[in-house]
Amino acid sequence: METKVPTTDLRVGMFVADLDRPWVDTPFLLQGFLVEDDEQIRELQQHCAWVIVDRARSLGDEYEAPAAVEMPQRTAAPQQPAPARPQVETSPAKPSEPPPPPRPPRDNAGRVVNLEDILARSASTRRPGAVVQPPDAIPGADEGEGLVGRVFGRMKGLFKRGAAGADDSPPPAPPQPEESPQELAARAALLPPGMVVQTYRDLVPVEVEVVKAREVLQKTDEVLDKLVVDIRGGHLLEIEEVEEVVNDMVESIVRNPDALMWVARLREQDITTYGHSLQVAVYLTAFGRQLGFPKPQLAMLGQVGLLLDIGKIKLPRELLEKEGKLSAEEFTLAKQHVQFGLDILASTPNFHPEVIEGISHHHERINGSGYPEGLQGTEISLFGRMSGIADCFAAITKRRPYAEAISSYEAMRSLSGWAGDYFQEALVQQFISSVGVFPVGSLIELNTGEVAIVVAHNKVRRLKPRVLVVTGPDKSPVGFPSLLDLLYDPKTGDDKPIFIRRGLAAGAFGLDLKDFYLA
Repeated sequence: METKVPTTDLRVGMFVADLDRPWVDTPFLLQGFLVEDDEQIRELQQHCAWVIVDRARSLGDEYEAPAAVEMPQRTAAPQQPAPARPQVETSPAKPSEPPPPPRPPRDNAGRVVNLEDILARSASTRRPGAVVQPPDAIPGADEGEGLVGRVFGRMKGLFKRGAAGADDSPPPAPPQPEESPQELAARAALLPPGMVVQTYRDLVPVEVEVVKAREVLQKTDEVLDKLVVDIRGGHLLEIEEVEEVVNDMVESIVRNPDALMWVARLREQDITTYGHSLQVAVYLTAFGRQLGFPKPQLAMLGQVGLLLDIGKIKLPRELLEKEGKLSAEEFTLAKQHVQFGLDILASTPNFHPEVIEGISHHHERINGSGYPEGLQGTEISLFGRMSGIADCFAAITKRRPYAEAISSYEAMRSLSGWAGDYFQEALVQQFISSVGVFPVGSLIELNTGEVAIVVAHNKVRRLKPRVLVVTGPDKSPVGFPSLLDLLYDPKTGDDKPIFIRRGLAAGAFGLDLKDFYLA
């Protein structure tokens, strides 16, 4: 059981699972830790008013978890009722023996199979034994359900899947739900005055765009590596190269944002600062697409994402790679990466002022608790408020030297809890809408026990994405992953509905996404 505990009531032996503020804004960089001494309690009291204690992982008889595991409701903002959560079952007991490390999927001839090829090949097939109901048989398809309904509002229309058949040509992009005037107005209110809101439609399905997205990400990765080498060598930053790859990224995001997010998650092969920046750029561009920015502004957001942590090049490597909590002096030094980055960019002409502002403000928080200037509310630029959300999400869902990753679903819950204090609530809602409750590329566990990767959102019911099943119920990798669209309420062989049991953190059950990806 997770319990909200004032820091004045903390005791040695309690396991701190969450804070009342983002982990990245405190020196407690290990997300989730056991309180081992009074010094840790004093440090928590200096930074937090309350924390979330996980009784199941705490020590001592008084902290033992009760038989029925329950989760507390978190309030998205003080002035509004807490949104209802998606109904996700609690996790089963861990097996006594860990499953064997997964191996890349292979075909009948023993050849390693690229998951992107599987995705394309599976575009117009459905899983054997899955019962697919026609769209008009799906109850509540146009009604809000829990968190999804409150975040995204009422949606109309249905995601219709291409019919199975012998035709190997890719299916067209699925129809998009109609946007209500209220939803359009909510997006328009967040954009700068006078800017015309763009409404983007997926132009191609994810299985088509994923091929181009892979090329875009590879090229962007190469330019980012070259940029780092140039800066370390004392050379000027080549803004033209950055602009070129960002423009390609924008075009891919406009065609179908799921594809680039899918590839970015599967290409997550390291824990370096620069790989993090690439992921932030993808999330930030998709975020801007959701809000309705024109393409030039989407390109600026991409630049912000790629360059917001460029100042970390000037930090000691041992600081970036340190495992465990930073000291007060180390944390002060780490925060200087913002100014270091601005100094690097100051020597390069032609950067748009909005890009510089976005980078300068990405660690500011709307209640004034951020850095480097302690700005509040709309003193923080719009790009800065957006980049803070995307940067935080990318950080806590990625394994780092000092912290394990949390699941994307848990990260979305955390962002919702921080909305109103650290992040602008309306922007958090739009970010969740752009990335999804279970984001593309994230691992989820089905109620069948199988593990799957989310490959595409269903625009109508966000709790029912298209997924690629990569393990059996025993968590061992399957020979050939199968595509499953949860929108149509598939069922097991004994006629039980298949649904998402829970989100999984990267690396759960020994699954490493890079084992399923071939560059």
